[in-house]
Amino acid sequence: MASNMWEQTAAMAKQHEQQGGAWLKLANDGDIAVVVFLGEPHPREVVFLDNKFVPFDEKLKAQGHKPSLRVALNVAVYGTREVKVMEQASTFFTNLLQVRAKYGLETWAFEVKRHGAAKDPKTTYSLLPEKQLSPAEVTDFQALRLHDLPKLYAAEAAAAASGTSPAAPSSPKAGEPVDVKLAQAMATALKALPREAVDRFLQKFGVQRIRDLPASKGELARAFVDSLVAEYSAESVADVDPFGP
Repeated sequence: MASNMWEQTAAMAKQHEQQGGAWLKLANDGDIAVVVFLGEPHPREVVFLDNKFVPFDEKLKAQGHKPSLRVALNVAVYGTREVKVMEQASTFFTNLLQVRAKYGLETWAFEVKRHGAAKDPKTTYSLLPEKQLSPAEVTDFQALRLHDLPKLYAAEAAAAASGTSPAAPSSPKAGEPVDVKLAQAMATALKALPREAVDRFLQKFGVQRIRDLPASKGELARAFVDSLVAEYSAESVADVDPFGP
């Protein structure tokens, strides 16, 4: 029992270490994340200088530096639905293209595993299909709000030039209630549906009232309401008698 609790606590500590901020962190050998890839890739040519990647430009070209490709991607952590940014080398992206061609990215969660100690320049990352998503999960993940990758990198570059830290993307604080306008919009949509749909919503998110929903689940809840509206609207159309008056 004690050994199990040590292992469980270690796993929880690693999970919390990977949370916070916009970036997905796999810092040590063997670190794993199960993610769903979202949106479009954001490629950029960079040079590794002073232990960090900097954008490749004419000045660096004149100095004899050669660029390498880094690709940023929006990913959602499967267990929490939290959207992070993963940046990888071109070799990883090539593997991702092969996986995309064979499995598709929208309907699968993938395991990404680090192979290499912290700061090891020979570190690689493996990519394996972990779990096929249900239609409801696909809808939920595709509705998540993504990071604006060009804007994120532009802010980082501006902060580096000014010697300040880039502002972290805003996100709801723990315990913060859902936005009032969003709650009202969802309530209006749910009132037009059968009671069964409302009960499904409340049960899914474990609340008794829509306004009790935490802000962190607002986008996921909105997507679920949209899926309920589409589902029950389709049923209503199917119930219409085409030969009726």
